Amino acid sequence: MLNLLKNDKMFEIKRKDGLARLGEFTTPHGTVETPAIMPVINPNRELVPVKKLEKEFGTQVLITNSYILYKDQELKDKSLDRGIHDLLGFQGSIMTDSGTFQAHVYGDIDVEAEEILEFQRNIGSDVITILDEFTEPDDSRETAEEKVQKTIERAEHALRSKEDQISLTALPIQGSIYLDLRKRCGKSMGEIKGDLYPIGGVVPLMEDYRFHELAEVIIASKKGLGPRGPVHLFGAGHPMLYSLAVLLGCDLFDSSSYAKYAKRGDMMYPEGTKNIEDIDHLGCECPVCSSYDAEEIRESYKKNDIELLAEHNLWTCFREMNKIKQSIKEGSLWEMVERRVRSHPKLLETLKVLNQEYRFLERFEPRSRRRASLYTGQESIYRPTFKRIKRWILNDYIPPKKGPTVYFEPDQSKKPYSRFFREEIDMIEDYDANLLVSTQIGPVPFEMDEIYPIAQSVFPSHPANIFSLRHYKRKKKIDELIRWEGKSTLDILSKSKGPNFDEMKIKATADYQFGEGAGSALTDGTLKYVKNNKGRIKNVKLDQNHILSVRHYDGFFTLKKTGAEILLNHFSPPDLRIEVTEESAEFNRDGKSVFSKFVTHMSSDLRHGDEAIVVTENDELVATARVLLIKDEVKVFDRGLAAGVRVGFNLNENTST
Repeated sequence: MLNLLKNDKMFEIKRKDGLARLGEFTTPHGTVETPAIMPVINPNRELVPVKKLEKEFGTQVLITNSYILYKDQELKDKSLDRGIHDLLGFQGSIMTDSGTFQAHVYGDIDVEAEEILEFQRNIGSDVITILDEFTEPDDSRETAEEKVQKTIERAEHALRSKEDQISLTALPIQGSIYLDLRKRCGKSMGEIKGDLYPIGGVVPLMEDYRFHELAEVIIASKKGLGPRGPVHLFGAGHPMLYSLAVLLGCDLFDSSSYAKYAKRGDMMYPEGTKNIEDIDHLGCECPVCSSYDAEEIRESYKKNDIELLAEHNLWTCFREMNKIKQSIKEGSLWEMVERRVRSHPKLLETLKVLNQEYRFLERFEPRSRRRASLYTGQESIYRPTFKRIKRWILNDYIPPKKGPTVYFEPDQSKKPYSRFFREEIDMIEDYDANLLVSTQIGPVPFEMDEIYPIAQSVFPSHPANIFSLRHYKRKKKIDELIRWEGKSTLDILSKSKGPNFDEMKIKATADYQFGEGAGSALTDGTLKYVKNNKGRIKNVKLDQNHILSVRHYDGFFTLKKTGAEILLNHFSPPDLRIEVTEESAEFNRDGKSVFSKFVTHMSSDLRHGDEAIVVTENDELVATARVLLIKDEVKVFDRGLAAGVRVGFNLNENTST
């Protein structure tokens, strides 16, 4: 185990949805499935028994405060003698805090940084936390900068003194609301190479409902830190924040709120908090609310018995996290976040932050998903998946013909539109005109109407207005827009030979999926198509060679050997490529997956789920693969899969996987 931990292999990503990730965090006392909640245990009062947390709630990791243990001589002696796991009666993973938050609440604390660090190691904590400097939101820049520098120095000292200790080390990221300081601190902590990265100093922002600043702080910290992890959001104990924080890349949450809220009679829900005095109908199906009615819980609270309230709050937290995990698996976390943030106007403001941070978020956003993208409200247009297609259409798409643009206004319930207008499209093929279709996303080139997210989105009857026909006309400098009014529209068009609709579809899809020029390279010759009984293209042949297959769920392509060779010759390294060692290439040719530690270089334009070409360091074709980790992640993680090989090419023979 020690060797495993010393080599930065204790965090492995299993599944992703943008920055959100399902992962496994390995500590000396077991593996924690992330994202995860760490209930805070007060060693002086066990509100919810630890055994119940472990057996009934399925808790895999706890957090307790080492400073409280250290300052109580009896608890200090017991924890040193028996170890923290025996003291708490918990054999899973345990993280200890250092006393930084107590310094924030009470002022200076009576302990040295190295002293509390050594104590945490001696009591056998799985994850120890350095004594960082808590940066307050109203700190001056000079004060915040001094605290950040002191925190970094303590982190460097902690890692130097770690030597062969088994305990993992948490290096908090501080910086107040100064985003450049957060980014700098995150970068420094990543370079020091801790084992866990808490984002600290954010409790005052949450207490004052400054959620848009909280989102900015998380993003700035992540920008500096990179995709390292796990990332712990200190003090984020309310379930209404979990989905947003996970979307932004947080993996662990400590919760003392379940107890604090219970003490004042508050019941936590994903959409907010209600006091038991105001509740007659619980509206919850947790074990507590299924066993007791509101009056019984209220009477229990009046007798100063708050265990039922505390357990309800914990169940709410754990259930919300399970829903988040399922949303990551489904690829629906954006929709969950959009619904959750509507629970409070201050939370809703965070979606504007996400819109402003498009360029950062887009790097981690998959080009497509296997499920439909559901519109939940006007803020849905801020999603990177919609903004990406909008930007490409307006900035990069090149109309295939020189003539006017004919636009169609279809029944929005009939998707993909081109199947319902195939007869009209065939009529226009021999004319010098480009085809545009009005969708709920905006005006889309007709040849792109089957790709994600255009055909795979569900909107209400009114348009989302991501961009308008007027916007498209201005950006593309179109002189003439003609509305399709039936066959009579052909009378005002000029006849001209040009690419047919199927060829235009191949070109536009390939350019969007692989990059500018891919479409021309893949159609330079005689094209033939294999179609299904609905007229949809399944396979594409160029000069009798099978080059592409169409993925049924999103309209994008998978590459066959000849198609991969064409793109390999068309694009210069590192475009579209995952470069691997010769050792790895031997296995990848046989259809085995690409592991991160064998990747020597990778295109920065590849996104999660993209089709990629695996090559040797000499740029020789090895395989085609589906990207699982992007370049930034591969650089950090030397454990786990970087890409799943689709087809390996061994001695000119295809090996399907």
